[in-house]
Amino acid sequence: MHLTDILAAIPPELRDYIRELEGRAPALQQRVAFLEDQFRLAQLKRFAPSSEKSGAQSCLFNEAEQDAAAFPEDEEDEEASTPKPAPKKRGRRALPAHLPRQRVEHNLPEAQKVCACCQGALHRMGEETSEQLDIIPAKVQVLQHVRFKYACRHCDRHGESSRIVTSPMPAQPLPGSNASAGTVATVLTAKYADGIPLYRQHDWLLRGDVDVDVARGTLAQWCIKASVLLKPLYAALQRELLENPFIHGDESTVQVLKEADRKAQNKSYMWVYRTAEGSARPVVLFEYQPGRGHEHPERFLKGCEGAVMTDGYSAWRMLAGVKHLGCLAHARRHFDEALKAEKTPSGRAKEALDMIGQLYRIEAKVRKKAPPEGRTLIDEIYRWRQEKSRPILDALHT
Repeated sequence: MHLTDILAAIPPELRDYIRELEGRAPALQQRVAFLEDQFRLAQLKRFAPSSEKSGAQSCLFNEAEQDAAAFPEDEEDEEASTPKPAPKKRGRRALPAHLPRQRVEHNLPEAQKVCACCQGALHRMGEETSEQLDIIPAKVQVLQHVRFKYACRHCDRHGESSRIVTSPMPAQPLPGSNASAGTVATVLTAKYADGIPLYRQHDWLLRGDVDVDVARGTLAQWCIKASVLLKPLYAALQRELLENPFIHGDESTVQVLKEADRKAQNKSYMWVYRTAEGSARPVVLFEYQPGRGHEHPERFLKGCEGAVMTDGYSAWRMLAGVKHLGCLAHARRHFDEALKAEKTPSGRAKEALDMIGQLYRIEAKVRKKAPPEGRTLIDEIYRWRQEKSRPILDALHT
């Protein structure tokens, strides 16, 4: 019995169901392939290194072809007309000239100042000098503020009362505290610039000849009270930031313990805003917020009329009055994940990563070159992007 006869004997409802399953098969196969890719990617994220860098073998064989396409031959003539910077000297760098020098002389003992051949006296014919960087630990001292008191002798002897006048105390950053401005600045710099927690600073103060027992709670209070003093500076930096034509923005989760009306497991966010690389006056500002809503950057960037580059999160995209720019590094991440999820590392994901690699090499090369006379580095970067990067971006978009 032929297959057509068997199908003819099947009820129409069953034949329609079979045709429906056949129509769904390609979509199901595509779904299975997608889930397999996701499984491989999850395994890689769990067990493999998290670096997104392309391996050296990715451009081992066709590096010449890629660079030839990214940097045409007419670029050689352009480079030949531009004087190349002098090559950097290898070896140990000289110590800065502005540092004070302390001469430490090393002389021969008197018994060795005799010639081994004729036993005659040796004379000094010169000297050999080498330099070492000598770092002296922080100097710790106690400032005794002495306020002189004055009174009138005549009133003491003949008057009914005598007024005592005391010289005023200069304004202090933390009135009533025994921390000087330099001490507060040292604690803040160590904590926020060098990443040294307060408990380690507490241990350092107890170590060696310092031996000052400043409680961690006291160090914490210094940081909190100093933040109030720095609010005007923060506001001035925010105004400077908003005047820039180009701003970067991002947000990252941060855990806050013992926060009022919130559990320790709740997600809080640290929002960061910064000016572009090469700006005349760089500004980097952090702002803590308990949430991730668009109202936070909208309030912080109020009055900004420039461009804002972000990772594409929807809260940033809701900002009005600004030009939105996307971060290529975040876009590249998706191509990198797609490449890792594939059974064979080829196809469009690999092609896109190669194109982005060409863009990165163009950026690196133009920044190494000294711009021609009369042109700034920004002008030169813009020209290179229009001439060399735009065709690659058009191909990537296609």
